[in-house]
Amino acid sequence: MSKILAFKLPEQLSLESYAYFTAQVSEARRARLARFFHKEDAYRSLFGEILVRYILCSQLGQRNGNIQFEENPFGKPGVSGLPDFEYNVSHSGDWVLMIWGMNEGSLGVDIEQIRPIDIQIAERFFSVEEREALQGKSAGERQNFFYDLWTLKESYIKAIGTGLSRPLDSFTVQQREDGSFSLITQAESMYLQTYTIAPDYKAAACSSCCTLPEAATFIKLSELYMW
Repeated sequence: MSKILAFKLPEQLSLESYAYFTAQVSEARRARLARFFHKEDAYRSLFGEILVRYILCSQLGQRNGNIQFEENPFGKPGVSGLPDFEYNVSHSGDWVLMIWGMNEGSLGVDIEQIRPIDIQIAERFFSVEEREALQGKSAGERQNFFYDLWTLKESYIKAIGTGLSRPLDSFTVQQREDGSFSLITQAESMYLQTYTIAPDYKAAACSSCCTLPEAATFIKLSELYMW
């Protein structure tokens, strides 16, 4: 079964801790980190890679120095030499999420911090059916439902790994009577699930197998020091 890790970013890392973690990631990541103006952006980028390396080393017996990343033509990441290892990372605000599995098909995950938005953005990115469902919600429900749809759609796009070459309005996420969600598309069968991570956040995952975890596993900073 696939698994989801949830990691809350520290408010502040000591210089020693930051140096320790940056020493664990790739040169390309370190170069990227140096270009960030805000430390929060650097932390999100840094720990996105750290979580992947943590799983590869602690769960799959890989040596950190041997890990090499690759991307498909649309930018979906993978690990060289491990074609059966599927993973995806998302971050927003104070949180970083990672979904991973071995021989679990295609996986995608998304997390978004809930902020006031112009619901009219749905006109650009949602299908007709999704827009109608959104309009059918009360004013108080609309923002939460928007983020449910958005994270589910993003998790699907990330799972199939084609980027926005697959337009967001070309498929429909539908809410069932029991509150769960399903995907309406002619392309493939996918499975969706939403997750509770923290107040004011929405998170979702997508899998081509029906083995999504019921809940995320929360991981502490102290666990990331020793692999």
